[in-house]
Amino acid sequence: MIDFNKIYTFMTIVKEKSFSKASATLGLSQPAVTLQIKKLEEMLQTTLLVRRKNGIVLTKEGDRFYKLCLKFEGAMFRFKEEAHRIKDEKFKISVATNLLIAHAILPFMLDKICNVINSDLDVKIADTNNDLVSSLMDKRCDIIMTQERLYNDHLIFKKLFEYEIILVSNKVPNQKITPAKLSEFNFITDRTKAFLKGYFEQFGVNYDDLHTVYTLDGAIATRCAMLNNKSREYVAFLPKFLVKKSIANGTLFPVEIEGVNIIRPVFIAGLKENESILEKVSKISIDL
Repeated sequence: MIDFNKIYTFMTIVKEKSFSKASATLGLSQPAVTLQIKKLEEMLQTTLLVRRKNGIVLTKEGDRFYKLCLKFEGAMFRFKEEAHRIKDEKFKISVATNLLIAHAILPFMLDKICNVINSDLDVKIADTNNDLVSSLMDKRCDIIMTQERLYNDHLIFKKLFEYEIILVSNKVPNQKITPAKLSEFNFITDRTKAFLKGYFEQFGVNYDDLHTVYTLDGAIATRCAMLNNKSREYVAFLPKFLVKKSIANGTLFPVEIEGVNIIRPVFIAGLKENESILEKVSKISIDL
């Protein structure tokens, strides 16, 4: 790859018609200027300039190369200037997460995160945990937020907070049931059911065997379905913070399950190089 500095030196020599004058303009020693042109000619495998007593003369190849440089001069030197500023410019911190966190949790945290890391945020949504990890490993994001503690030797995980998951009904208030009674309900579920399946194994309940009428993409869509479909009773497991207002205004009703208290953590994770960001964000308190 041709060094822009060497091109700039070459163009200055041509414009000044002299190595010595170019040296003064560039603030470089004449041997340094000569060396840059030598290196440029070696990369291009041709002679560009010939020195004469009254100045310099462009060879045929040098003339063609100079005309080529002129075509890209503006863009080339803008690129050079901006490239030198890359480390000094303030870039947004990129956060990748899933739909639930992006839509229902992050909005409560945006100002707090920006304040502790002194940066703007760019939030990206990933479909799966594998996509989140890939985003980190490929450096397409700086940190991720997820409900899963993924085991990867290259990543640092820190627990951010916990939230409660409850069972709610769209029609019937004040229900108290045992885990075994779950099989009698019509469920609306989302596709992220591995956590609940693992949790209910301790009660001898196979979550996959529950009567699921509708399966939706996420908790937000499930809540919406619960609120807008009333032809019969449906139940759904949803984050408590997501249905708190609906319970308060009587449009959804909590179902108490004997011996069941479902708590799910939220983690942030990143590569070792972003450990300081993780440390700052992990100290943020959030009231859902």
